[in-house]
Amino acid sequence: MTMFTLARTAASPGAGQFLGVDWGSFVVVFLVALVATTVIVVFYSVGLRLLAVGSPADGSDERGRRDAPPLSSASVARPRPAVATVGAVLCFAVGVAAVLYGLWLIVPQFH
Repeated sequence: MTMFTLARTAASPGAGQFLGVDWGSFVVVFLVALVATTVIVVFYSVGLRLLAVGSPADGSDERGRRDAPPLSSASVARPRPAVATVGAVLCFAVGVAAVLYGLWLIVPQFH
């Protein structure tokens, strides 16, 4: 191949494709990755929130002060319900399963 042939081949991408990229497939991959990422993050954050059930309320500046009034009964730690713990574990399991499935899709030796 001569230099002229290489330049002409590089200058003419696939028919109907800008820069030789199949943009329809690119958009599909982008949307699937966006949805999968959103689902994993939502499940992780819900799992963290479920683990926080029963813990004392945070965000109060009164705790660090010596002249602060005694803590109210609303800020006392309560034991976490078993349902919240099971829900948190399930949320984390969904996230871990999604990550492992992604790895299975990427690594060809797993197929």
